[in-house]
Parts: sequence; structure tokens; C-alpha cells
Amino acid sequence: MSISNAFAYLISPGKGAVGGSSISGKEIAGGTGKLFDMLAGIFSGEASPRDFEITFNAAPDGGQVNECRDLLVAFEASPSLASGHLIAERLQGVTDNRSGIGLLFLLAGTQGLKKRVVVSRFPTEQAVLAEVSSAGLDVEFLEQVFIKKLSSYKAVMLQHPTPKDGFWKGMATDRQAGQSGEHISDYWLKDFLNADFSETAAAGTRRLATALKQALKANPNLSVKAEIAHASSLAPAVFLGKSLTIGDFCDHFGLSNAAKETIRNQLSKPSLFGKMFQFEPNEFKNVAPFRTIEMSNGAILTAPNEDFEKVFETKEASDGVVEYTTRGRVSDQRLARK
Repeated sequence: MSISNAFAYLISPGKGAVGGSSISGKEIAGGTGKLFDMLAGIFSGEASPRDFEITFNAAPDGGQVNECRDLLVAFEASPSLASGHLIAERLQGVTDNRSGIGLLFLLAGTQGLKKRVVVSRFPTEQAVLAEVSSAGLDVEFLEQVFIKKLSSYKAVMLQHPTPKDGFWKGMATDRQAGQSGEHISDYWLKDFLNADFSETAAAGTRRLATALKQALKANPNLSVKAEIAHASSLAPAVFLGKSLTIGDFCDHFGLSNAAKETIRNQLSKPSLFGKMFQFEPNEFKNVAPFRTIEMSNGAILTAPNEDFEKVFETKEASDGVVEYTTRGRVSDQRLARK
């Protein structure tokens, strides 16, 4: 694995700006020094739980066209300050004042028989602009400012033997967002890359709901069952419109290791525990619409999953006895088989 070309661009916010600020660029040559070592680490890094698979969106009419992808394919075919500058301009156009000034790195190289491109953005401060000379960015200056930013960056990695055909999927990350995917910047994923999570919202949510249903059946421990059932009741309200993994779901509710492992064991492969998707409440309700509790005295309590803890009030006694109470008008009665 090696980097054949590396470029840096200093980008100020350009979204909504009139005229736009100039973009300073610099080729980083030689393959030595602290800055290059840092970039090599990002370029060669393996996927982690904080990375997620993305797919570039096709044109609204279904055509295989995506402007950002086209720019990245062109950059890989002919890496230069000019071809990279077009990518930098695109990022500047969607960067607002909340994101601030950042340093964009564009790296091209190989990974075995595959061509690889890595795009990475590091945040910086307003004062940096004053340090840029008319001659452009200085590598020594970049090392001094950005070598401390190793743990705070956004990136996307694309690789394929034939980029023109294969650069439709990649791995993206937002190390500024922390461990959870639910805080990934929309401007990076949707506005700049014009991409989305490879896992569809429906498929990912369906997998989560199914794993929870199966976990409730698989683990005989009543305490573990209670953890999982409680989390499933709250999920539609907590994760509305958010992106997460099944691991994020477990961590958010502080599920015990026993509950986590029970859920993980219901998946067809362990890697799905860390696969990113956008939560779809209606799909979750379709798979797990009701929650039911069976009591030792023969009573069976059922209510819509997301409303169960609103419908029934719970009081627990020290001897393990639980009292459920509810209040409402009788709307129907029926006889049914258990």
C-alpha cells in the first residue's frame, strides 16, 4: 500500500457567501515527515466500528451520474492540484460557519491491485488564514498546526481495481462526531458526497426489530428480557430520524453484556452488530407492533410496543411481585386461544 500523490487545500466557509474565498492548495511531495506519516496512517487504516459503508446517490432519473463521484474518479485518473481544486470547491460550497475553516487532504495511491482515494478534512481556527502566505500553504506550517488533530477529522475512502466502474461505494467516517453514527454531519455525507448509508433504513430497522424479538425468546432470564423489552418500547421516540448501529442501540440504553450478547447472537453474522442504518419508526412498528407480558397468575398484558409503559403503570415489591395498573374505557371483549 502506498500514496502516490497527496494534496492539501485550506478551505473557508463558502455556503451562502457572495463571491467565495480563494482556496490555497499545496502538493505534499517526498513521502517523508510528520505530516506525511500522519496521512499515510489515515490512508492505510483499516475500517473500525466508527466507519460506515456509503453508496453514492445516482441521478434522480436513475442515471448512473453523481457529480462528487465524477470529480473523485477524475482526480484518481489524473491527480493534480487542478483536479483536486474542483473537489475543494465543492466542499467549500457546502461548508457553513458552524463547520468553520478546515484543511482538506486528497490522497491517491494503491492497495494491492486496487486503486485507492482518500479524502479527509481536519478542522482548524480562523487565525490560520492569516498565516497563509501569498506563495500558498507551507508544509512545515501545516505540520505545526495539524499534527495535533489526529483524532478529529472526517474522511471517505474509495477503492476498486477500475475506479470508473467501481467507485460507487466507499467507507466514510466522522471522528469529530464521537463514537456514534447518529451525529455524522449531513453536510459531509449528503451535501458534499451526495451519498447515503449503504444499508437501507427499512432493512436495518427490520434487522434490529427482528433481533430484539428473537432475543426475548432466546434468553430465559427475566431481567434480561425486561431490559430488551424496555429498550424496544422507547426506541421509536428515541431514534426518530437518527442513524445508528445495533451496537449504538445497546449502548444508548446501557444494556447489560448478557442482553447485548443475546441480541448479537440473533444476527446472521457478528459484523451486522456494527452496521450503520437510519432508524425507520414505521418499519420497527411493523415488525414489533405489540409488547406482551405474561404474569404468574395467568394474566396476559398487551399494548402497542411504544405505548406499553404509558398504558400500564408499574409498581415493584421487594419480593419480586409486580403490580400493573391501567385505566380506560372498555372498547371490546373477546375469547381467544393463547
